[in-house]
Amino acid sequence: MVKLLKHISLFLISVLVMGVLWWFIADYTTYEDRPQKPIGEYIDLESDFQRLFQLAQDGDTIHLPAGHYKFKKALILDGRNNVTIKGAGMDKTVLSFREQAEGAEGIRVANGHSISVEGFTIQDAIGDNIKAIYVDTLTFRDIKTEWTGIPNTSLGAYGLYPVMCKNILIEACEANRGSDSGLYVGQSENVVIRNNKAYENVSGINVENSGNVDIYNNECYHNTTGLVVLDIPGLTRNCTNVKVHHNKIYSNDLYNFAPDGNVAASNLPSTGILLWAAKETHIHDNKVTDQAFPILISSFLTSYEMTKDKEYVPIAASELARMEVSIEEETSLREDAINKEFEKDKTYRPYTENVVISNNEYSFGSFRKKVQCKDGFLFTLGMKLKNAHVWFDGVNNPNGSTICLQDKSDVIIANMDFANDFENAGLHTGQDYKCASDVLSSTF
Repeated sequence: MVKLLKHISLFLISVLVMGVLWWFIADYTTYEDRPQKPIGEYIDLESDFQRLFQLAQDGDTIHLPAGHYKFKKALILDGRNNVTIKGAGMDKTVLSFREQAEGAEGIRVANGHSISVEGFTIQDAIGDNIKAIYVDTLTFRDIKTEWTGIPNTSLGAYGLYPVMCKNILIEACEANRGSDSGLYVGQSENVVIRNNKAYENVSGINVENSGNVDIYNNECYHNTTGLVVLDIPGLTRNCTNVKVHHNKIYSNDLYNFAPDGNVAASNLPSTGILLWAAKETHIHDNKVTDQAFPILISSFLTSYEMTKDKEYVPIAASELARMEVSIEEETSLREDAINKEFEKDKTYRPYTENVVISNNEYSFGSFRKKVQCKDGFLFTLGMKLKNAHVWFDGVNNPNGSTICLQDKSDVIIANMDFANDFENAGLHTGQDYKCASDVLSSTF
């Protein structure tokens, strides 16, 4: 009898341990196990490719032939106009930077007009797979950007990374395993992001301090956070006129693998859409499903309070040299740098402003997804374990409209009253935040 009780006890303890392990790690297996092609099977024609980029003239097409190729240095196109960089097709032309020793990006395009990048796969750059800066009229089409290792902090930050550009089109692309964002646009204007897939990134699609942005018909899944719109201090422009519509955003429950201290490290797993001090943003007709936090809305003040006293690991001088950038050039990566900018940027408006949410479809992820990280547990506990479709920090814009809803009647908003430690937190219906008719008719 004693022996039987002992066996039963051991069995129950084993079940309990297995249950605890399952609770904490089950959601962390959402990425696909894709074996890496041995780098020895990639062809070394680097000198030929470098010449193609260096000798390109205005009006040229740089043809990248089918095959798998490896590189140790960035490919750079600077000061050229009306140039097309064209491969044989996604997964047919594959450029690998797994052995990169020089440069921060795989491909860098700068100071040009009418540049088109299309028809190839790019892998494993040290920093960003493709970066474009100061380009007017830029197209990314039929590009796959990826890191081939399992999601972890050593992977590069951004897949496609246009910054301070205008007239941008990103379409029919795939982005995966960026330790910040798969598809990113920063400090840019007149942007269309459509018909793309972003998966297994920390942020699938990320639009920062940009204006006149149209994001539609994209699929974001198995990221930490599906889609992000943010406005942060110290940059060249603010977020204005952003439309997010007719996207499928689902099952974004990957663990957060951004390096500690980076802004993306604060993303909550199982968040569909994150609006961070967003301004003039209309979220409508999206399917946001299987998400613990379908839409999460925060002012900059909330994030500042949560991070201002945090001790940050400094960026080593060797790391800066390797990346060939300064902290100032990459302000958006570091929470501590952004907080310093906030303290001195007196023109910055840290509030959510003029956000309209309408006609979206929602479904919730499991309760376990809500509490799998510290902040998610805090939000869930503060709202007494209740579900909500829209989670709002409760910080209102003192100068006018903050958020309003013209959504289905059963949509629930969690006003967390975060600034007051959830003292007046509560659940509200969409009716409590209903948009005035003039707001809808004049929405951006």
